[in-house]
Amino acid sequence: MRNAKAKSPQKKKSTGSTKARKVRKAGARGYVGRGLGEAKSLHAYQEIRGTNYQICGLYPFPLGGGSPIVGVPLGRNVMTGEPVCCDPISWFMKLRLISNPSAFVMANPGLGKSSLIRRMCMGLCAFGVNPMILGDIKGEHVAMTRLLGGAVLELGRGVGRINPLDDFGAMAIARQLSAARKEELLAEIHDRRRGLVASLISIQRKSPLNEREHNMLDRCLSVLEDAQDEDAQKPPEMADLLRVLRSRPDRVREVALDRGDDAKYDALTEGLESSFNTLCGAGSFGDMFAGQSTDQIDPSRPLVFDLSRIPQSDNDLRAATLMACWSAGFGVVTASNLMADDGLIERTRYFVVLDELWNTLAAGRGLVDQVNSLTRLNRAWGVGQIMASHTPSDLMAVRDEDDRHKAKGILDRCGIKILGGLAKAEMPLLTQSVSLSQREQEQLANWQDPAAWTNGGEEDIVYSNDDVFSVNANAPGISDEEIQEWLSDPENMEWYEDDRTSSPPPGQGKFFIKVGTRAGIPLSMDLTGTERRSGVHDTEGKWHEAKARAARITEDGEQS
Repeated sequence: MRNAKAKSPQKKKSTGSTKARKVRKAGARGYVGRGLGEAKSLHAYQEIRGTNYQICGLYPFPLGGGSPIVGVPLGRNVMTGEPVCCDPISWFMKLRLISNPSAFVMANPGLGKSSLIRRMCMGLCAFGVNPMILGDIKGEHVAMTRLLGGAVLELGRGVGRINPLDDFGAMAIARQLSAARKEELLAEIHDRRRGLVASLISIQRKSPLNEREHNMLDRCLSVLEDAQDEDAQKPPEMADLLRVLRSRPDRVREVALDRGDDAKYDALTEGLESSFNTLCGAGSFGDMFAGQSTDQIDPSRPLVFDLSRIPQSDNDLRAATLMACWSAGFGVVTASNLMADDGLIERTRYFVVLDELWNTLAAGRGLVDQVNSLTRLNRAWGVGQIMASHTPSDLMAVRDEDDRHKAKGILDRCGIKILGGLAKAEMPLLTQSVSLSQREQEQLANWQDPAAWTNGGEEDIVYSNDDVFSVNANAPGISDEEIQEWLSDPENMEWYEDDRTSSPPPGQGKFFIKVGTRAGIPLSMDLTGTERRSGVHDTEGKWHEAKARAARITEDGEQS
């Protein structure tokens, strides 16, 4: 008999089990799994600000803000979305985050350096600070200065002149000052004139004046200033200085050491007389420094010296004109400070802009010393400053070896470094002056990448009615002529050209704000609607002349 186990009947699955089912819950990124909508990237938190009394009930949900909100609003933090405010004057005066009121902006072309500078200028102007652009080589800040109600001083061959001996109203101010302040201002005017004329001659000669010529120039200025009437309406000119030299005054002959010999005096002063002739309009500088200045400076308004009419190839004239603009601008600052010291006016703060610094430093000898002295004395002068260049290699491109070391020190001494997209090859030189982590260096290198390959290129395509939609036979059609007529309206053309689907380069408007060894603040600057409509940030006008022509048409349809 075969033993067989009886099969036990199988238990049926209970449909009413009391065991709770495992419920899948969504995580911080949603449901994990294929097709369940998991978020690969999380959006930044919506930031809000308030006092402890107002938002204490929200604790512990809010996150602490890490960016100062004192200064000119520049944009939003790339990581947190919170507002970022920054300018060298506010961070120096109010927050004391930096030891001197200066900033340096550095990024590749087309990434928004000049736009950021103009944003600071407009914001500081609203705070009561006067921007001073002492040499706009490309004319990028002219439109902004006009909209701010400032003065635009145009200089160039046949356009405008600047008198090296002009005091720009300082003599009139001196009559209002106390005796001590008056002597200080008169001495400053004399030193500024002597230094400027000597620098102009050095640029023209390609060599500095010798000791005897320096002494003769100083005495000629003293004789001219002593003979000048304090109530004179016009300052002296270079032609007046030339007449003093030719008149052989005793005070000049004492330092010329001619021993009373007229022939020897003429021989000793021949080189200086030739240089004076050049500044009087007989040489390569033309009439740039001959005669009275075309415009005067109002210290209560923003100003810009527009040098865009001077050709880039004329290095000597551009360098000499920059020196004259610097001398005039800081002469105005000194006179304003002395008036404030005497209690005659409220103290005015100035914001000095040196955009395209590489062009300024390469213009000629002596300009590096001028910029170098500004970075050392800006606290004593009561001025803030901002400089911009493309790469750290630009500072090393000056011709003289001593000037290279001075130029590198300019970046080192700036309180704020604002960095945009830069090439990877620039990082070893940049990190000698700015403390950057490896991740920050990689981010700066990524910000210099171009836009998407598919971006742009559609402006040459002519769209017809059939390209847009197919015409319904039962509905009235829109002809190509009607489309072109609609586009002829400037307002419609502006809407048509405002292509929000085209993306700019990834690094455009993106910057790191670095102070000392602290971690950088990643900033994204977006232009307001008012800024876009004003056109102050448009530096590519020659590439879209159609829009420029439309902007020139008035409401009456007439050419302005």
